Amino acid sequence: MELLVTLRKKTLLDKIAPIVDGVIIGRLFTSAYDYSLQEIKEIAEYCHENYLKCYIAMDNFISEDDLETLDAYLSFIRELDVSGIYFHDLGVMERAIPYGLLSRLIYDGKTVLCNTLDTAFILSQGIQSAVISRELTLSEVRHIVHNNSGKVDMQIFGHLRMSYSRRKFLTNYFNEIGKEYDYLNKDTLKLVEEKRDYALPIMEDDQGTMIYTDYIFEMFRELCELKDDLRAGIVDTLFIEDESLIVQICRDLARLTPENKEFIRNNLIYNHPDNYSTGYLYQKTNISKDE
Repeated sequence: MELLVTLRKKTLLDKIAPIVDGVIIGRLFTSAYDYSLQEIKEIAEYCHENYLKCYIAMDNFISEDDLETLDAYLSFIRELDVSGIYFHDLGVMERAIPYGLLSRLIYDGKTVLCNTLDTAFILSQGIQSAVISRELTLSEVRHIVHNNSGKVDMQIFGHLRMSYSRRKFLTNYFNEIGKEYDYLNKDTLKLVEEKRDYALPIMEDDQGTMIYTDYIFEMFRELCELKDDLRAGIVDTLFIEDESLIVQICRDLARLTPENKEFIRNNLIYNHPDNYSTGYLYQKTNISKDE
């Protein structure tokens, strides 16, 4: 299993380079990165020089008016010779073919890939890998991963995206209260619902609004039985400001074994106390109101 980290601060690069296998960065058609094209080029060159893999994230939808920009961006990415491109919009597959990038694509449908057949179908299109849904139980994850060994990626740490809408929630809110705020692509806001007592990280960009879990997803215990079949495990650093925590997580995941998994997990909770959870691994996602 490759250990990948979403790199949202360049200051983190030197610290994690000796530990991880690669980083994920982005500029266009993504919400959670704020790099210039020149910075992406510099990071890609750094990765080549330090034997790191470099991946590009394009996890937003792409409109008809964006196709010319998409073509220019794919041409730019081709020159970087990156290891892969995480994409969400299926139209990227067709546009990537003339640039010889189809085999480097990695489909990340967020909540879409929930079974073995769907995963096998998307992989049959000639792409490199696919990211399975974050809302699966452990038994479902186990089944998909084992039946698509070496072809599946999954998020193994970080806040999970739980909602996406094309509606501009933050725009509407700030318009309603008559306040100006530079919220676009910012990760500084949290939503507290009227009948809940916890805060959900929320982001908005020109594509819509995304809401994330209040807890940090972790799966140290479960990863031991899956990592031999996973192509890559992703540590998502969005909303995690503590760089020492990110470095510690990467170091722990790199040395994770069945024998030390309990020690590593307990050590994390002791040294970096936070709201950690195994997410949906042990609970159904289709629970009714009555249940």
